[in-house]
Amino acid sequence: MKKKQITVLTCLMLGLGGFGLQAQSGSASVTNQGTAEWRYNINSTRGVVIRADNNNDRSGEAIRFVVGQQSSVGDGRYMAEFNRKGLQIRGMANTDYAQLRSIRGLEIYSNSDNSSSDEPIRFRVGRNGDDRTIARMSYDNGLIVERPANFDDNAYFDRNIGLGINNPVQKIHVNQGNIRVDGGQFQSHGEIILHPDVDNTGDDAIEFRNSSNDIIAKVQDGELFLRRSGSDGGLISSNGALRFQPDNNDTGDDRISFLNQSGDEMIRMQDGVITTDQVRLNVTSFPDYVFAKDYDLMPLKEIAQYIKANKHLPNMPTEAQVVAEGMNVGQINTILVEKVEELTLHTINQEEKIEQLMKKIEALEATINK
Repeated sequence: MKKKQITVLTCLMLGLGGFGLQAQSGSASVTNQGTAEWRYNINSTRGVVIRADNNNDRSGEAIRFVVGQQSSVGDGRYMAEFNRKGLQIRGMANTDYAQLRSIRGLEIYSNSDNSSSDEPIRFRVGRNGDDRTIARMSYDNGLIVERPANFDDNAYFDRNIGLGINNPVQKIHVNQGNIRVDGGQFQSHGEIILHPDVDNTGDDAIEFRNSSNDIIAKVQDGELFLRRSGSDGGLISSNGALRFQPDNNDTGDDRISFLNQSGDEMIRMQDGVITTDQVRLNVTSFPDYVFAKDYDLMPLKEIAQYIKANKHLPNMPTEAQVVAEGMNVGQINTILVEKVEELTLHTINQEEKIEQLMKKIEALEATINK
């Protein structure tokens, strides 16, 4: 098909001025491509201005893009419209949505006047005028989602998401950045695995830091390091039961050891046995009160009667109590020392009586031998 150059004067002569087509400089051209899909182009060597308010009455007429036949202005069959409110895109007659597509990429920016302001791009749904912004995007703050992101049961991501990296190797891959959660939780329906040394560089440390960026806990090479803020040591606490299960894989080695700075074993717990060099118990009293002058030392006859009636020593817990509640080592040792001291006093009294009897015997023997 022959290409036709149409100047502004020619457009006016043909009556096209009513459509508001103006060439500000240079010339405009309508090109017939000769195909059913693409038949005409509007070209310009210096730019194209399309106006809908040619009489300058500021009435705000819209520029509409129509595909197919349009019998009247208000029948709603146009596909897009420019007006004072911006660009409005309509979908097909049989759909309830519109699509914005690009073959080589799409660039949207909100600072068209090249000012220094950082105007955000807003994503909204609903009627005009309602505060229904679901997300904002700006250069300084990035993407801010103002509504919760929900996905139905059939939604999924089949590709990896990379932040700061072009070729992510996991579902979410962050390079040279931090992940921050304010007032949230890390949850999982299954186990949570922390794998710090995926690149096999030898640095497998997992660190926990406080607000001052001080290390308060560190796990590396199977070693746990704890440090309390403002204190010389660490602390392991629990609101409920605290359990250590060393033989979880059933290898037969259920030992728990406590080591000193030199790595020497100080305490070992294995098969219900505690092995250590010394055990020091904190007690509130010790039976030195037995040696006080006002101590009421129970006579041996009363002790015999008490044992016959109760089947245990005075102040000593019964067998049923020890079996049910366990043996209080500190209590039992204190009572044992008390009984040893009482026995010592009884032995001393018996020694004094024996000496007195021996003296009487010696006196009787001397009288008989005269």
